[in-house]
Order: sequence, then C-alpha cells, then structure tokens
Amino acid sequence: MFTLPTGPQDQLLDEDQHEQPVTVGRSLKFENPYEDYKILKCIGVGAFGKVHKARNLKTGHLVAIKIQDCTNDNLMDLLQECMLQERFNHQNIPKVMDKYYWEQKLYICMELCEGGDLDNIYMSTGSLKESQIAFVAKEVLETLLYLNQKGYVHRDIKPNNILLTDAGEVRLVDFGLMSRIQKEKPEFIVGTPAYMAPESVLEDLSGDYDERCDVWSLGITLLELAEGKLPLVLTSSNSLYEYWEQKQRVPHLRKRDKWSPAFHRFLKDALTLDPAMRPSVELLLQHEFVRNVEHEPSPLKRCLRRSKFLGSIRKFF
Repeated sequence: MFTLPTGPQDQLLDEDQHEQPVTVGRSLKFENPYEDYKILKCIGVGAFGKVHKARNLKTGHLVAIKIQDCTNDNLMDLLQECMLQERFNHQNIPKVMDKYYWEQKLYICMELCEGGDLDNIYMSTGSLKESQIAFVAKEVLETLLYLNQKGYVHRDIKPNNILLTDAGEVRLVDFGLMSRIQKEKPEFIVGTPAYMAPESVLEDLSGDYDERCDVWSLGITLLELAEGKLPLVLTSSNSLYEYWEQKQRVPHLRKRDKWSPAFHRFLKDALTLDPAMRPSVELLLQHEFVRNVEHEPSPLKRCLRRSKFLGSIRKFF
C-alpha cells in the first residue's frame, strides 16, 4: 500500500538553501480537494497528467488544477517541482494556491491561463506577427533571467510550455526538467528533441552545457511561431545527434523579406551553434529586436480573440 509520511522526517532537498532540507507536510493538504473545488472541464492532457478548469467553492475564483497519479517512485519528484514553482516569485510564473494529496493523486491548484498554450494558438490562427513574436521573446527572456539568477536552467522551452492569460500575458510552466545551472555535461539527456540545443547531445562542441541551452530552445520556438511549423522534425535524442553530427544547416527564416533585419539577427544569435559563442539571456534582453517591445496592451490579445472566434466557428459547424 502506498503512503506518504507527514511528520518532520518527511523532507525534501531545498537546493536554494544550501542543500538544507525543508518540510513538505505543512502546506500539503491530506483531504478531499473536491470539497473545496468544483471541476468544470479538462483543458489539457499530457504525460504529466491532466489539467482541469475548476472553481473555488468558497471564493468563486476560477483556477487550473493539475492532477497527477502518484507512485512510490514519482511523488517526491512531483512535490519538488511544485515546491520550486511555489518558491519562485515572478509575474510570468503561475502562482500555486493549494496542493492536495488524495487517493494516490497529487492535485496542484494554480493560476488559470484561459488563453491556452502558444502551440494551440498558432495552430488555430496561423503564424504570429513579428510584434507578437517579439513580445513572447522578451517575456520568456525576462523569466529565464529570473530563473538563471536563482541558479536554475529550465531545459524545456517550447510553445506547449508558454501559456497566455485572458489578457494576453505570458506564463512559463512545466518545471519538471529544471536543474541547477552546471558547468559540465549532465549525466542524462533531457528535453524535447526538436527544441534541444546541439550541445545537449554532442560532446565535440566547445563551451559548456549551461543556461544557454534555453536560448537555443527559445530561438527554435520563435522560428516555429513565425513559420507556423517546427523547423526541425526530430523525435529522439538519437535523431538529433545524427542531424548535428552530419553538420546539417542551422534553421533560419525562409521568407527573408517578410521579417525585419532585427528579427533575422536575433535568431542568428540565439541559434549560434557553438554554445560558447551564443549570447546569454541577459545579453539578448538588450537586443534591438526586444528592446522596445510594447507591453500594454499585450499584442497577443487580438490573437487570442481570433483564436476563440475560430474555435467557436468550428464548434458550430
């Protein structure tokens, strides 16, 4: 039978506190979450579990609830990810309101991002405009800079992990693959192959496997939003290794005249093959492509309205 201890001995490693343990039982609720929340509908499904839109029965507020099956092997990893998200304090990282452990499932209640993820949005509306892409770039870079300053690298930047609120604000999610910044090649290859930096699988490139891997992933993400499709269709780390070992061409924008020279230069910098020569997150935030981005109102609000309009038409027919 599967059980979770709740006493002082039940502790997780808190790397931000110089590897001092912290107790997890204090804020984790061991009670039925359905007594506090009403599930309205499923809004996302993935390897992590399901995400539901729900209403707080006491306040009436709408939230998102991620429900994950727990085993002896994965519970502490799931809690560690949740605790990381709770500890981060940045406007682009969804706030965690509650977490429950009930009937061998972990329920994480957090800020609802009604707009959905960028993957579904661009597949609904088509490729984004340059002003919208620049907005995404700056918001994600600012979030990555915050994480880097805390000593972390995200390692899974992609459109699926970039959500939008109803106001068109960017939220970065999924911290399951996050790790401490390190100056050596990790023991295990992690990430989504189509977005992974070349140095994550190749050993013969100069430089370190550090936070600049997120810069590459962001470059691939922006290229996808501009072209309306993935620039590299790779399904495994082996196929990624073969692609770069054969010295294939670095992805780039196909329609040169459609985009500004600043966007071309930004992608060229972000998709620098040698990580030692690739700009840092902090340096890219000074790039002309994102330097003068307008934040209010969000340039993505129109995109969201179009996505909802097209969605309602499809339901009608």
